[in-house]
Amino acid sequence: MSEQMLKKILAAALLVLLAVLSLLFLGDRAADPAAHEATISVINEKTEDVLRLTASASLASIGVSAIPGDTATPIAAKLADFSEYFLLILCVLYSEKYLVGIIGAGVFKVLIPCACALGILSLFRCPQLFRRLAIKLAAVGIALYLIIPISFKVSDLIYGAYRESIDGTISAAETLSEETAPLADAAEDKGLVQAVLDRLKETTSSLTDKAVDAVNRFVETLAVMIVTSCVIPLLVLLFFLWIIKQLTGLDLAASLPHSRPARLRRKKAESGGGRAAP
Repeated sequence: MSEQMLKKILAAALLVLLAVLSLLFLGDRAADPAAHEATISVINEKTEDVLRLTASASLASIGVSAIPGDTATPIAAKLADFSEYFLLILCVLYSEKYLVGIIGAGVFKVLIPCACALGILSLFRCPQLFRRLAIKLAAVGIALYLIIPISFKVSDLIYGAYRESIDGTISAAETLSEETAPLADAAEDKGLVQAVLDRLKETTSSLTDKAVDAVNRFVETLAVMIVTSCVIPLLVLLFFLWIIKQLTGLDLAASLPHSRPARLRRKKAESGGGRAAP
């Protein structure tokens, strides 16, 4: 047996061992929620805040709708819309919470073993093709596994800076709900509504101003939630794709659906440019 063949057999054995370890040990470890305790804790904290924001926006909307005058009606509708936006963010958070374990299991039980199998094939047949596929598959798997934990570590820094602002939004909405709750109870009797306003030492204008301030606070909080829960994970994914391209020369972004029309246009342009003019 030649020395070169012996090296190939040893490399294949190491890849088989890596595939078995990934399938039997790392896959179960990555799927265990205890392995992602820090990430899940951050997600649970954001989920609790989103639930509080949703409830606060709904209650504030009910109270503001009872303020006399036409100005309060669109403000109440806007506050009600925030509940829907926060529910969408809540769906994203729950999806990311469960995807942490699911992606980990998929990476170490499917992608890494497949990459090892392609690596073994590259030792004995079509080395450039199978080696390139193995590296690409392993790189994609590692990027997918790291994207959620790293993105939440980054977003937690931004979220922490705006935590007081988020708490202030919830506090302002709760205060507005408490002040307008008697108006909601007396909404059918205009005389009683005015009596409630006199007792609260508030005017319709002042309550409307507080409602507008609550809307502005909810807009800022919604922007923070969108950035920390949706935008940052996407940016982290793009950053990983860029790092992989710099290290391996593999342009993984070229396989994304949005890039296909551009490639088709380039191919048509190249084929058209190569034809002789009639």
